[in-house]
Amino acid sequence: MTKNDFNELIKNAHRRFQKDHRLVVVANVVGQTKKRDSQQPDSDFFSPQEITEIDKALQIAQIPHEVLTSELDFNQKILDNKITAKCDIVWNLTRQGGSGNKKSLVTSLADFNQIPYIGSSVEEMAVCRDKNSFEQLIKPVNASIPTYTETEFASFSGKKQIILKNASGSASIGLSDDSIQSMSAVEVNRQIKRAKGDKIAEQFIQGFEVEVPVFKTGSGKDRHFKALSPVGISFDNQRLLKQKVLSETLSDTYNYQFYSLFDELFTQERVDTGLVESRLINQACRIAERLSLSNYARIDFRVTLDGNGYCFDIASTPYIIKHSSPVWGAAQLEFTQAELITAILGTAD
Repeated sequence: MTKNDFNELIKNAHRRFQKDHRLVVVANVVGQTKKRDSQQPDSDFFSPQEITEIDKALQIAQIPHEVLTSELDFNQKILDNKITAKCDIVWNLTRQGGSGNKKSLVTSLADFNQIPYIGSSVEEMAVCRDKNSFEQLIKPVNASIPTYTETEFASFSGKKQIILKNASGSASIGLSDDSIQSMSAVEVNRQIKRAKGDKIAEQFIQGFEVEVPVFKTGSGKDRHFKALSPVGISFDNQRLLKQKVLSETLSDTYNYQFYSLFDELFTQERVDTGLVESRLINQACRIAERLSLSNYARIDFRVTLDGNGYCFDIASTPYIIKHSSPVWGAAQLEFTQAELITAILGTAD
């Protein structure tokens, strides 16, 4: 993705919001949103500081907007005719809901009332949260990880490094280094059966952890995804993570850093760095297209030392706070958080 691509998206956003449109941001915020599930962790919500970041970025970008911190307030404003399809565009940043419909209530209400919105549809979010579903769908992209479930049994010989994950979810929920175990096929199938559909098992990929932010560009029949350069994730002063994963604890506390995967691979002197970067970008964009994602997303990979990428997670509504790979990646092109958010608003057709 080039500077020109970003600038075109920014222009598109300003054209749209100069026509008497207003952005309605709906987000869950710690201390401001009443939890529907008292057990839901605070880390699922924005902190007051993070939502203030987004509010200030929209002010800097001169985007007319309102921030709501409750799905119920959003619904009431629709009923009171204070949010309408004619004047408003919705940006759904909520995180509440059950395991199968988490994040999707605001989008459902917008769909029902024919109010345009930025971001993924209910169906897209559901597919991206179901790890086995998207792994099956992206097989033609040659980036899927061997996955074992109640219906897809393990049948390999010997033992392999296996990572056990929640069958549905994202953001490293439930993950730690202890999630990785050396198992036989029999042991994998036994663990999956014992979990009764709550867990899946994946072959663990040693290597780098990488995030690729993607954005939909163009108009009409020429709309397609483009990507920022792959952003590496490091923690504990390590970039080559080997047996480590970005755990729930590290993710929740933002105790990790970003770096350029291209620069890191260049120092390895083992692979054609340009080829690896272009291949990851191509895979990320093809995955977004194959899943019919809308506007923007983040495709997460494990990348082996020889440069092969394996997709393990898809964020259909990735965070755009200052500590995030999209903001870091945009900064490498000399764009601010406010300009990135404006570009995201410009991805709407």
